[in-house]
Amino acid sequence: MRAAHLVARVVFVVAWALLGSLGAPRGAGAQVLEQQVKAAFLFRFLSFVEWPAEALGAPGAPLVVAVVGADDVHAELEQIVAGRTVGARPVLAMRLKEGERPAGAHVLFVGRRAAPQLRRFAAQPAVLLVGESEDALADGAMINFVVRDARVRFEVAPDEAERRGLRIGARMLAVASHVRGGPARPSGP
Repeated sequence: MRAAHLVARVVFVVAWALLGSLGAPRGAGAQVLEQQVKAAFLFRFLSFVEWPAEALGAPGAPLVVAVVGADDVHAELEQIVAGRTVGARPVLAMRLKEGERPAGAHVLFVGRRAAPQLRRFAAQPAVLLVGESEDALADGAMINFVVRDARVRFEVAPDEAERRGLRIGARMLAVASHVRGGPARPSGP
């Protein structure tokens, strides 16, 4: 049983590394590929975050990933989540307009165009806030996308997530490029 757990852990880490290595190569398609990788990460994050029961709604209710300020990421995300489930819940992608509240969202990705609104969204309880700006973690995001060495990576602030009722799993923390505050590298799931 222990060997099976080790194999599963290795497969998980390799999969995250491969997903991140699809980053942003130089060239004409670099921007499109970067948005595809970010959308794929947003979908994968759903499997490694725990929400309070009251935030999930009724059994079978959808998990909603909202996007503001990044229409290209939203378009990619819609394709990725079409017909997909996490646990027994369908996954939906929702595009927010500037100034709109993320009602019903479990994940909110705030793109660069909407980065000035990030602090306003940080007040939302039980919403995994993801950004892509230099100061996103300082502004209240729990996850921030960064491009390093032409690869999309992410930094995580698990203490911020816990303040808003969420728990980011150890497996996700283990593959983050940087963990700010909270447990450095916990050993549990």
